[in-house]
Amino acid sequence: MILYQQSYLTIEYEENLQCLIQHWKGFATSEQFRDGINQSITYFTEKKINKLISNTKELAVIKKEDTDWVAAYATPIMVQHGLQYMAFIVPTNIFTQVSVSNFKSKAEDMLQIQYFNDLHIAIHWLSNTNFKDGGL
Repeated sequence: MILYQQSYLTIEYEENLQCLIQHWKGFATSEQFRDGINQSITYFTEKKINKLISNTKELAVIKKEDTDWVAAYATPIMVQHGLQYMAFIVPTNIFTQVSVSNFKSKAEDMLQIQYFNDLHIAIHWLSNTNFKDGGL
């Protein structure tokens, strides 16, 4: 089910998987990027979600300040509301790969993060995860 759609981002909710899927596409300004992340936070506070797929395959470069913001501000809020597993679909752009790597280095102590080249493989990995003890 599509929850949010802009030219640079589509957010879907997969109820059976308890998963939010972000499909990033092209360039997003800092304001657009943070708005998309804030939309994701809203869905984590409203729904029972413990998984997130960030499909960054077609995403353009994100500023380091924005990935730092996601790691320091947004991710802890989503973790507080149930996020335990995150899958990244690896971007094709080498500079965007650096942005994703920057995020992972700052957030990997909060949740399990895996990289994938294919959305279907990421979904398969997440379908074999469950809430950890103490989860929602």
